[in-house]
Amino acid sequence: MRKKILIIGNGAKEYALARKLSEKHEIFITPASDTLKEFAECIDIREDNSKELLEFVMENGIDMTIPVSQKALNSDIVPMFSQNNQQIFAPCREAFKLTADKALAKKVLYKLRIPTPKFGIFEKQNMVLDYIKNQKCPFVLKNNDTNSATVFTSLLSAKSFVDRSFIEKNKSLIIEDYIYGTPFSFYTITDGYKALPIGSSITYKHALEGDGGQLTGGMGSCSPNYKLSMEQEYFLMDNVIYPTLDYFEIEGNPYLGILGVNGILTDDGRIFVLGWQNFMQDCDADAVLALIDEDLYSLFESCIIGSFSDEKDCIRIQNQYTSSVVLKCNNKINNENIIKGLDAVDDNVIISFYPTVKKNRYLEYEAENGSAIVLTVKAATLTRAVNTVYSELKEVHFNGMSYRKDICKI
Repeated sequence: MRKKILIIGNGAKEYALARKLSEKHEIFITPASDTLKEFAECIDIREDNSKELLEFVMENGIDMTIPVSQKALNSDIVPMFSQNNQQIFAPCREAFKLTADKALAKKVLYKLRIPTPKFGIFEKQNMVLDYIKNQKCPFVLKNNDTNSATVFTSLLSAKSFVDRSFIEKNKSLIIEDYIYGTPFSFYTITDGYKALPIGSSITYKHALEGDGGQLTGGMGSCSPNYKLSMEQEYFLMDNVIYPTLDYFEIEGNPYLGILGVNGILTDDGRIFVLGWQNFMQDCDADAVLALIDEDLYSLFESCIIGSFSDEKDCIRIQNQYTSSVVLKCNNKINNENIIKGLDAVDDNVIISFYPTVKKNRYLEYEAENGSAIVLTVKAATLTRAVNTVYSELKEVHFNGMSYRKDICKI
């Protein structure tokens, strides 16, 4: 039966989710996006205006609401919807904080004895500078209030970053050892008590080939993570996911939704957890979702109504591989970055847009500065998926286009 679903958020991951659900259901989404209008009805309500969103849901007979954006999850939307008997698939604000607050995440990782890189959390500039004097290079500096993370190979460049951060009045800085290895994401779906894996990915965060340049929100991915063994997945479930769910329950905030783990897998098989993810990342949402062989609505609903533990023993995942590559726009001067060639891309290529892509008055897509498009291919082998996505992206062109040329190449 076709259902009405409201998705809150308009990033590449929300785009991927909306398109997947639109295959069987009617999708509404906010904030509006030119690209989303092709398969969803956009509404004009602020992400954090829980009252107006609730009124819209009740007046329009929406069957389920899925808030993904940080603004929505930081509001009181979950308890407000639940108290009014509206189905909502998301963690409450208190549970969401663990995935958004980097400092809190590091403290909880330490408390739960989950392996994580050595770290320090500082709120005073002089304490940060004293700490990094004895820090072995390279190391990572993170602002707690943003998604930024920077790898430093010298103390001089790190000092400039620290000075700038406190001028901008960031509340705290996190210093973390840089761990060499393969960045990964491991995703589960949970009703707060039981969790089941729904996919994994290798994520490519560095801006340049060979893991060079600055850390980004993601330049590409492949799924499943062929380097992650079954034993290591069991380790993540037993030593990371379930202790985390127990922590939420003890705190009085059971976690409902998709719970991901971001980490590093070293060459000798050790796992270091960097933090948690409240949904999939923009760079790997299509790669993971394309392999899930379930009706997502039914899956989400079972978590909401409490039948998940009784109905599900595993999530059906297709025995195939996906590869995703992110195309970025680095042209700050020329605002007319018209995207050409999308109509020449094969129909089997999955295309998702970031909200930076707009339509001009001639209905042409234009890319603004930043991440613009994710191209994803599914195939029987990873090699074929990788080769196909790189072959197809050659059809796409816009001013300042860049991408990593080594995603998932083994």
